[in-house]
Amino acid sequence: MSNKIRFTSLVMIAVILIVGLSVACSLSLSRISQVNDVEILNITADSAELNWKKTRNADGYFIYQKNIDSEEYEKIATVEDGRQISYVLDNLEDSTVYELYVNAYKNFRKGIVESEDHERISLCTIPARQSIGLFKSGEGELEVTLDENDRASGYKIEYSQNSDFSDSSSKVIDETDSFVNVIDELEVGREYYFRACSFVNHNDEEIVGEWSDTVSEIVPDKESLSEIDLSKPMIAITFDDGPGFNSAGERILDVIEKYHIKATFFMLGKNASANSDNVKRKVKLGCELGNHTYDHKNYGRKVTPQDIQKGTDAITEAGEGAKVTSFRSPGGITTPLIRDECKKEGLALYYWSLDTMDWKVRDADKVYSAVMNNVKDGDIVLMHEIYPSTADAFEKMVPELIKQGYQLVTCEQLIKAKTGSAPEAGTQYVNAT
Repeated sequence: MSNKIRFTSLVMIAVILIVGLSVACSLSLSRISQVNDVEILNITADSAELNWKKTRNADGYFIYQKNIDSEEYEKIATVEDGRQISYVLDNLEDSTVYELYVNAYKNFRKGIVESEDHERISLCTIPARQSIGLFKSGEGELEVTLDENDRASGYKIEYSQNSDFSDSSSKVIDETDSFVNVIDELEVGREYYFRACSFVNHNDEEIVGEWSDTVSEIVPDKESLSEIDLSKPMIAITFDDGPGFNSAGERILDVIEKYHIKATFFMLGKNASANSDNVKRKVKLGCELGNHTYDHKNYGRKVTPQDIQKGTDAITEAGEGAKVTSFRSPGGITTPLIRDECKKEGLALYYWSLDTMDWKVRDADKVYSAVMNNVKDGDIVLMHEIYPSTADAFEKMVPELIKQGYQLVTCEQLIKAKTGSAPEAGTQYVNAT
């Protein structure tokens, strides 16, 4: 082989080696190492901090989160400084598991290159702080109401005769649809202190939320269950147009019985006659019987004394002699004739200070909001006994009202408690003030 050919071959080999090394170097430079040592710090109900070890030559970092619906990881944040090795995730939901990973990236002429490998991490936010309600539910019993948290695994209730919870007892509820819990076999006449929290199970670990505020109550005997505390707010919830038509009226009475509360029912005489068992149950539960005329056909000046008399007689008979003590005018339109007839029959009249408009909206959430967003001490609340949506709202609002400290009483009880005098026959009351 000639020297010329040998030289040419050597040059070609050198060129190939140089190109290969260049490609290899280029490939090496265009790759970036994975992010290591990712830690989760300062986890709260709605935030968590991610920390990691700095990745050499990184221009920044991308944070990815798993989408629960698609099961795919989606970029949720960018850290544009390669020297920054932490990021705070906020606006998280409490009691929720999040799957994440952090990628380093580097800017090249041809575009952004991310690390190919990553370690996936899982974090679980702690449950939100509970609020707690406490009320007397029966002799030797106190009932605890909690916030609904369908993301939690359960709840813990701790109670003691000591405010520092020394020598305390506890109850664990391993189901998230149990928001009302009766604690029984308590010592009558003694004050008990209560607090609660929710918890979530994650990776064989129980993550416990912050304790609620402490509330206390004296355990009642049978007599004290019917007592009204003049120092606490109270309202009268009233129901028109029943009973009958459907199961809504019985569901409302179920709530009244369960929570040991009272209400006033302005009934139609013809409906009372057709549903005497319902009327008798109202009497047994200590509710106030009200007259809304016999059939609700006449309004204002068209209402006759007979409309009122016939209604009172029918309700009294259905209740086996129970006394009718109140009246509400159809449509709220009261005339001198109506006042005179009510005075003659010994009936106080009641308008309302909070109208839920349940007859119009037929929506439980709207009825609930109408009460909870507007209620105040001394209110007379207008509702109707004949709508399932009203029963739905009532089931939801009663424990919340009790939790907020309201006593639910009859119209007669409300006026007497707030004014110091029994309501007067023939006088119409809008509220207790």
